[in-house]
Amino acid sequence: MVPQGRFELPAYSLPMSYSTPELLRLQKLNKVIYIYIKYELMTIREVTLGYWSTKGLGSVSRMLILYAGVKLRAKIYKLLPKEEEGIITFDGSSWHENDKVSLKSKNSLINLPYLHLYKDKDEILISHSTTILSFLGKEFGMFGQDRKEQLQCEQLLQETDDLRKVITSFAYVHHKKKEDEIICAKEVFNKAFEKTNAGKIQKFEHWFSSKNATNENIFLVGNKISSPDFNLFDILDLYVEFIKYYKFLDDLIDETIFEKLGYPHVSKFYNNFKKLPKMQKYFNSLLYKLPYTNKSANFGSGIKGNSWDHKNQIDETPDELIIN
Repeated sequence: MVPQGRFELPAYSLPMSYSTPELLRLQKLNKVIYIYIKYELMTIREVTLGYWSTKGLGSVSRMLILYAGVKLRAKIYKLLPKEEEGIITFDGSSWHENDKVSLKSKNSLINLPYLHLYKDKDEILISHSTTILSFLGKEFGMFGQDRKEQLQCEQLLQETDDLRKVITSFAYVHHKKKEDEIICAKEVFNKAFEKTNAGKIQKFEHWFSSKNATNENIFLVGNKISSPDFNLFDILDLYVEFIKYYKFLDDLIDETIFEKLGYPHVSKFYNNFKKLPKMQKYFNSLLYKLPYTNKSANFGSGIKGNSWDHKNQIDETPDELIIN
């Protein structure tokens, strides 16, 4: 006899945007459980993502929201350089003295990036980039298909963040001599691309190799895109700019850089991700054209890897971008 009624399912088994399912039928055939369920879709029509006028820690969430086909309201805050008596300082009051004040009354941990949305009658306001990526991944069904894959997503988000820290910790250091900057840049390059088990990029090459990823299916977790894929692509894109700026290769074509460095699986992932149809909305938007780092950074805050030129460059990024 087939049992009927309402049953609890594991939290990871369904996207968070679906209500608790009504079990219609349960069959057991050859030790495989088949569950037929009826979903009641709870739609999220719009998401606000607040961050600086850079890619930084906000770009991954921006692209994931657009990939999911949800309306993005990108609130953009500007870090403005000021020069007094030959000393340059940076003013972040567009965030700290404005929206942060009101948002902090709702979430005392608020910082950039932040995510703000309404689901049903609930207001959701969260901060910190990895927390946001975990939430969005689960919300839009991009965080693994079972408990094992969900744990893989958690690990890979941490690992991709480690890869990001290698380069961002360098990007915000100002050197008195260009020679010292080149030496430090080389150290970053070696740490990221060394061909040992300690090599940061090597870890992802081994990961792809161990899961036998093909050209048609080269995602980090299972057979579907997940939050860590967006994070890895964004960081790899930053490393491409880094390699081209410091000319660590003779061949500086984006599509061949990782292949030339001896990472064929990482190269396939990077190139395939760029071609994903649902990513084109982000790539064609102003958000993808923003600098990688903020204006206080030595690397990546200006044009093509250069520092921000506070005398000749003006930040004309709008305070808000709405992309449907």
